[in-house]
Amino acid sequence: MMTISFTGLASGFDSASYIDAIMAQEKLPLKRLETKKQVTTAYQNVFKSLNTKLSTLKDAATALSDLDSFKAVKASSSDTTKLSATADSSAIAAEYSVVVKSLAQKHVVASSSFDASAEFKYANFSNTLKIGEYTTTDENGDPVTADSIDLTKLQLEGKTVGEALNIIASHINSLTDGKVQASVIQTKDGEKSLVLTSKEPGKANKIQFETNSSNWGFNEKQPAVDAEISVNGIDIASSTNTIKDAIPGVTLSLSNTGSSTVTIAQDIDAITSKVEAFVKAYNDIINTIKENTQKSTENSDGTLSLTLQGDSTMRSLRTQLADIMNAVVGDTKGFRLPSDIGLEIDKGITSAALMTGTITFDKTLFKQKLQENPEEVEKMFRNSGVEFINEKGEQTVINGIGTIFKNVMKEWTDSVEGVITSKIKGYDSEISFLTDQIQSMSDRLDIKEAALKKKFVNLEVVMSSLNSQSDWISTQLTALTKSLSSSSK
Repeated sequence: MMTISFTGLASGFDSASYIDAIMAQEKLPLKRLETKKQVTTAYQNVFKSLNTKLSTLKDAATALSDLDSFKAVKASSSDTTKLSATADSSAIAAEYSVVVKSLAQKHVVASSSFDASAEFKYANFSNTLKIGEYTTTDENGDPVTADSIDLTKLQLEGKTVGEALNIIASHINSLTDGKVQASVIQTKDGEKSLVLTSKEPGKANKIQFETNSSNWGFNEKQPAVDAEISVNGIDIASSTNTIKDAIPGVTLSLSNTGSSTVTIAQDIDAITSKVEAFVKAYNDIINTIKENTQKSTENSDGTLSLTLQGDSTMRSLRTQLADIMNAVVGDTKGFRLPSDIGLEIDKGITSAALMTGTITFDKTLFKQKLQENPEEVEKMFRNSGVEFINEKGEQTVINGIGTIFKNVMKEWTDSVEGVITSKIKGYDSEISFLTDQIQSMSDRLDIKEAALKKKFVNLEVVMSSLNSQSDWISTQLTALTKSLSSSSK
């Protein structure tokens, strides 16, 4: 039920405006608490976003520190019109001479040509059409195959031969475990033939068929042939044109006969992409820190922009990231600094005002160094607690870039004891405390506002009563005055 209050009807006093003014003043501390909660939540969201980006950097670093990180290889063919090649991480870098002698072919057989307009009669064909590779025998010792078709169940009576052939072909193609595909072709005007093609190529998939009548007249149109190749002079046969592990870890896809050279080499582009992903993740974090630690500026409404400029966690993270990227991570005999292989912070910038702290990735230099000395570049990322002895006989334990970042990012992002996790939990506690304070203060203000409204409602009631009494007294006095005046005459 809605309560309607008409203020000032008796007293003439605008109590609603008065109460609003009082409550607006009373709610100032509440608004400050709400603003503080909004700011705290905004800061927490920054660290939640930062935590996600740190996890991305950890994943990118892990991809560079894992055992297979630099084992990425690719296979290429000197003549892709003859064959193409793909390789997995088990493939070994080398060159192979491949000669494609023959391609695997599907088996094709076709029936005799029949008058398509003639009436289909079982006597002229058979009740059963058996096609496929025989795998067992029935109780009579006769071969049985999954593609054995009982033509009497196909309701071919009254159909023309052309219609019957279409029905038979459609049924063959509907068999989920069938090994052949069927089609009907017109051999010449008015005549059609049933054509069967093995679904897979090779001698092992040769169509074997048997009928109860020789009137089908099946003839071979294309023989089932295995693919034959030689790899470095060694002959290899396959029932398909996709040959796996003829070259260890490599899949060959044959497309034509002829010769080609298959080269297995380190996949420079794939490795470079992993490093590029690492650089992107690193720079994303640096830019996030920079964006959220700018000097506070005044907004159009007079408020100041939010900033974490003085936050120690942000400063510590940025310093640690820069220290890692500027540290020695390689042997004195090989590469020492990330910049030696194309990863350099603020490359070419000498002015402090222009420095961003982000990594510049020289992909050309990186690819060059990787081709020249792949093992040393790999060490720069993958080394884990490797001991080096310098010219002075001093011992140094060095980890690679990927290993260091993987371990450090785990400390920052651990879901239980991570630095960012602890920061976020701290904000959770503060937000929860502010929420309780806001609710408590809001409840108190509601009670106070209700009490004020009640006071002024009571005042209006009293004023209304007094006004009524005043009106009655005035009426009585007027009547008495008139009476006295009449009697005196």
